Amino acid sequence: MCEITAHSGCDGTPDNSMEFVRYALASEGNCLEADIRRNRDGELILSHDETAEEAVRLGQVFELLKEKPEKRINCDLKTPGLEIPVYQLAKEYGVEGQLIYSGTVSSFFMKARPEKYPEVRVYWNIENLIPEPDLGRNICMKQMEQVFRTAVRYSAQCINMEYRLFTDRVMELLKTMGLGGSAWTVNDPEIIRSLMEKGIANITTRSLKTAVAVRKEMEG
Repeated sequence: MCEITAHSGCDGTPDNSMEFVRYALASEGNCLEADIRRNRDGELILSHDETAEEAVRLGQVFELLKEKPEKRINCDLKTPGLEIPVYQLAKEYGVEGQLIYSGTVSSFFMKARPEKYPEVRVYWNIENLIPEPDLGRNICMKQMEQVFRTAVRYSAQCINMEYRLFTDRVMELLKTMGLGGSAWTVNDPEIIRSLMEKGIANITTRSLKTAVAVRKEMEG
């Protein structure tokens, strides 16, 4: 059955806050998403944009995460070069096996991952594989197939895309190639249901309670 990731700020909690983290970890979701970058002092923090304000340290989140070994954290990397520092910090807390990466995940990390960082799952953003200008146009199935083949070659678990890109043909191609689909950001219950019926691997949502309720109803 589809996994559910709590988008930062889900169900009215403040984005990238400890309130959100605690809420997501106590929920029936499988994973929580956090935006990761460095602050001016080089510390790994939860923040979508550059900020001088006080921010939650990633280490604080890992401290809570280690008490929930059944949960995962999707670290949405906002700047290049964070893959290894995040992994090293996670290892200090013993939660490296609970990591998922999305965002700016480089092909260099993907090459090294199977041998050096095998615990890390990657939901590889399509923006890393198709030039940004092309994403504003209709992407043909040939492009999709090329993207998916690259993801398979680098052993990614999922392709991470905006939910409207997951057409029936795209879902069929993913299944054929042994890849999962991770859809963001899905808040409408009917769209959540439709994607679950199609066999989507992960849904990232701000409507966490709604998504959990839909999944329960479908599991029946």
